[in-house]
Amino acid sequence: MMEISMTVNNRNYTEEVEPRMLLVDFLREKLALTGAKVGCDTGQCGSCTILLNGKAVKSCLLLAAQADGADVMTVEGLAVKGRLNHLQEGFQERHGLQCGFCTPGMLMSLTELLNNHVEPSEQQIRTALEGNLCRCTGYQNVIDAVKYAVEKGNSPVKMIVDTPGKQFYQRQVEYLVAGNADALVEDNYNDDAVLTSPEFIVRGKQALKAHFRNYMRWVKIKAVKSTDKFVETDNTVLFEATVVSNYGEAKVYDAFVLRNGRISYHFTGVM
Repeated sequence: MMEISMTVNNRNYTEEVEPRMLLVDFLREKLALTGAKVGCDTGQCGSCTILLNGKAVKSCLLLAAQADGADVMTVEGLAVKGRLNHLQEGFQERHGLQCGFCTPGMLMSLTELLNNHVEPSEQQIRTALEGNLCRCTGYQNVIDAVKYAVEKGNSPVKMIVDTPGKQFYQRQVEYLVAGNADALVEDNYNDDAVLTSPEFIVRGKQALKAHFRNYMRWVKIKAVKSTDKFVETDNTVLFEATVVSNYGEAKVYDAFVLRNGRISYHFTGVM
């Protein structure tokens, strides 16, 4: 027996193993991380793919001892606090899996790709999948899942912007990030628009411009980290968002009532 240590999914482990134990068996049997699957045992199918020091490798081709001191990520490490990341969500939304046996390996191979390429081409996606075999799909939905993840990850509002309400919201955020108060009001608010919160009420375009100029003097919106519970109708938009500013991270909520594509009533607050 020998003692090895490694970091797996940001947790440190020290275990005794037999020198001949495979890394995939160590993860599954010692750490109960069964996402990496045992498929062909020859490195052909890719179902056991994990990240080793950021690189996608077949864990059935490595001894656990070879990962001593390494940083390992398995599919269990992708979700944060139980929330799927953009790539996992893409597999769900674009139906990128059927039986699911090969899915963990695909996710890890594609994670390495997205870590190195913000906007990979379709050929780069296909190349990244060359080491992952699937008996159920034609791979096209998997490619669509990656494109979904790229689009959502690069969106200023961290959503697939495919409806009028989402397009309106994205425009609002772009002006806020740019710190352009006058354009924000001129393009997005009606002349008689009202902005309310638990702390204030602002009426009319000129007052709104003054309000946002003052707001942007103190608060610098850096990014929208996530947008949740987004709901829209023909004339309303409601959502929650996690926003990063010079004051840190905050959860905000907004409700817009629209008229002719612009805001007539806006309620906003911070949780």
